[in-house]
Amino acid sequence: MPPTPLPPPQAVGWGLKVAMAFGLLADAGVVILLIAISGFVFGGPEGARGEINAVMGWAGAVATFVIPPALGLWFWRRGRPDVGVALAWLPPLAALAALAFGLL
Repeated sequence: MPPTPLPPPQAVGWGLKVAMAFGLLADAGVVILLIAISGFVFGGPEGARGEINAVMGWAGAVATFVIPPALGLWFWRRGRPDVGVALAWLPPLAALAALAFGLL
């Protein structure tokens, strides 16, 4: 039995496209910032040979800002742009909320 083809993607307005683009830019900006400060986290340019807690925390933060936007793009391509935008904006908004409540 042949696989069922995907339904045609729904028409997406420019508002969702802009929201998705800015969400992906916010995620990319935080990942770039995390890579730029990695030398301070690990105590020098020696890669991931620092304290294990710092390495695991940094790797978790990078994964938090890479995996949800990638899943968001996957949902976007599968015809669910609303879920895609939500996943793209989830990490930056969660980080802002954590900063606001003093958790970071």
